Amino acid sequence: MAETQLSLVHEADGATAATSECLYLGKDGASVARLSARWSPIGDNTAESIAGARTTTAAAVKAFSDTPVEDIAGLGKAAFFVPGINQLTVFFDDKRMIVLTVEKAPEGANARDIALALAKKAGG
Repeated sequence: MAETQLSLVHEADGATAATSECLYLGKDGASVARLSARWSPIGDNTAESIAGARTTTAAAVKAFSDTPVEDIAGLGKAAFFVPGINQLTVFFDDKRMIVLTVEKAPEGANARDIALALAKKAGG
């Protein structure tokens, strides 16, 4: 990536989660990825909250597309990908989650594959 931009930073304070958003710009605008990260001090990535996030995402996508949300096995506690907008949501564990959107993939590249590779790196 040629440039990064950090925004929407919120530090955790014991009761609220830490959040931030990063924009990654490739050389000559060849790629653009947006990463929103969240860390919760109280471990609130429960099965119920994950299911709620997936249901809300699926309902929003259904408003403009017939493409279903894809569950991604083997990545974190739970993960799902939204084709069309190339958005990957990953709940790594009870406290950490990301939403990664590949807004523009380099020519010939698959946005889903890029998102999965980046998420695997982010998850440690």
